[in-house]
This record gives sequence, structure tokens and C-alpha cells, in this order.
Amino acid sequence: MNKPSRHRYRKPIRNFSLATGTLLTLFLFTGCGGNDAPAPAPAQQQAQTPAPAAATPQVAQSTPTETKPTPAPANDGQKMIDGIPYDVWFDNPLAVAGDNQSVQPVALPGNNVAANTTPAPAGEMKTETAQASAGGGSGADWKTIIPMPILESQVKDIRNRLTKNMQSVGTYNTSYLEIPTFTATLAALAEVANQHSEDVGWKKNAKYLRELAAAFTAEPLMRGAKSYRAMQVPYEQIIVILNGSAPAGLPEADDKKPIAEVASMGDLMKRADIAYKWLKSNVGSADALKAEKEKVIEEAHLLAAISKIITLEGYGYVDDKGFLGHANPMQEACLKMVEAAKNDNFQEFDQGMSRVYKSCTECHSEYKE
Repeated sequence: MNKPSRHRYRKPIRNFSLATGTLLTLFLFTGCGGNDAPAPAPAQQQAQTPAPAAATPQVAQSTPTETKPTPAPANDGQKMIDGIPYDVWFDNPLAVAGDNQSVQPVALPGNNVAANTTPAPAGEMKTETAQASAGGGSGADWKTIIPMPILESQVKDIRNRLTKNMQSVGTYNTSYLEIPTFTATLAALAEVANQHSEDVGWKKNAKYLRELAAAFTAEPLMRGAKSYRAMQVPYEQIIVILNGSAPAGLPEADDKKPIAEVASMGDLMKRADIAYKWLKSNVGSADALKAEKEKVIEEAHLLAAISKIITLEGYGYVDDKGFLGHANPMQEACLKMVEAAKNDNFQEFDQGMSRVYKSCTECHSEYKE
């Protein structure tokens, strides 16, 4: 039972005599545990303690600008997030602020930037619930996720890029920072081809291609002739394999290997970011979707493959339902984008893009903090 004196001190009283009489009357008639009137304690407490402000949502589902969380540095000074280097995460994942700037750090083939259109607010797409990823790549339907002709085309793009980058020390020096993003993607695709149900000319040597591509990221690339010469050997051997032969003297390689051992999540996320930004910048209308259909389908399939790969054994999220709750819907959305592109359905394609953005921003907001 609250004493009347507390009423007098907790609520402002303009007329002291009237307030005193009122409190005394209430005390005499209600007594202790009265049922005719609600207990005053909650009201008093609410009057004294202001209600907490509504929590600010952590995820902006369709607005590309976000407050940048700053993770605490590890003991050695390197920023880590759940044991993963901070460099894996982007400050503003997959956001382009509704503009049509060129894709950075590199642009994909095709530079017809369509007229800018504001994407529909990110919303839930009516897709089936994604199944949890099986460890080690087992159970992955690679034929659906990235058909072999699409995978082969992506590998050819990487080959052409490497050929340009490795022409000379000068071309290497201007591109050595971007090379690991594509060689890591090549290593991942080589292992996917190794597990794929469809065939390709170099599939019998896919395990060697995987190891040679991984050599580009085994140590940080450096500017200069020494680093360039060191990468010339694996580069030339990659070309031999993609031409359908097996270079002599290659060390033996495991028939299968977890992709996490040859392709870092950071490099794969950078490649996913490039794909999304290219789609965002170049496919802003129904006409642009038709004009860029082939490349749209390829990039959407690649995004679906990366969404699957990062859930496999070795990346640390195979049993993380929260992480899978972001990655699996992203994979579904990418495959929906493929179907939308095939059917020239820009509205469904745009919904898929919004869902991809939503998955990425929600995941980064949760796992970056």
C-alpha cells in the first residue's frame, strides 16, 4: 500500500489544502487492497519514470544509406567480427544510392546504363521456404543454381580478364588489387564444376584449376616484377587447363575440397557486390532488361551460386539458422530474377533485386555488429 505522503511529493500540487483533503479521503474510503479503484502504484511509477524511446530499427530495408557500425578492434589491432576479418564486410553492402555510377572496382561487360528508376520498397517475395544447406556441398543442386553453360561463361570472362591483367608488369601493377576477387571466384567455380552433374571440357582437370586459381590468393599480391613473375606460372597453367589439356608436373590435388579452403568469403562477397551493382546500374527498365537479358541471367545465376557457397561447410555458418535465414532467401530471389529475365518481366526482376538488397542489409546489420 502506498502512503499518501508519496502522492503529495510525486505529483505537483497547485492547491495544498485541496490536495491534502483529497488524499485523506481516498485513504479512508479505499483502505488496503481495495477493489473499487486500481492500485495507484503503476501510475505513480509511470509518472516518475518516462517511457523508453522506441528502438530504432537496425535494418533499413529499402533505404541505401545506413549508420555504419564500428566493430571493436581485436587485441592485435585488426578488426574482427565473430572471428572473421572486418574486410569481409562492406560498410554499405550492395547499396548504390539509386544512382547510375559505374561499377567499382571494375565494370562487367556492357556499358549501356539504363534510365534510372527508383526500386520498389524491399518486401517479402512469395517464395518457398529455403532448406538448410548441407555441409561440404552435398545436396547442392548446382545444375539449377548455376547451369554448366553459365558457369563456363563466367570462367571464360575471368580467363579474358586475367589475360589482360597478366600481359606485362605494367598491366599487372594497375590491376593486382582486383585480381584476387576474380581468381577466388574462379577457384570456387572450379570446385562447383567438380561437383556438378553436367560436364565441361576441362572438368577432368577441375581440381587442378581450383588449386592454381587459389595460388593467386595464397599470399597477398604485391606491386612489382617479382610478384608478377611468381603469378605467371599458375596463370599460364590455368590457360593450358582451360584449353583442354593438363600441364606437366602439377602436384597431386585432392579430388574434392571444401570451397572455403580455396576462396575466402571476403573475395566472394566482393564479387557478389560487383554483380549486384552492375545489375542495378544497367537494368533499370523493361527495355534494359531485354537488351541485357543474357548477361542479367549470368550474373543472377552467379549471385545464386555465391549465396549457396557461403552457406557450405568451412565458412562457419552451416548450422547458423539466422545466417541461413538471410542467405537462402537471397538464393531464391536470384533464381526468381533469372526466370523474370527469361520472361522479360521487369516488375518481378525488380522485386528480386529488392529482396537481394534486403537479405544483404539485414545480414550485414546482424552479423557486422
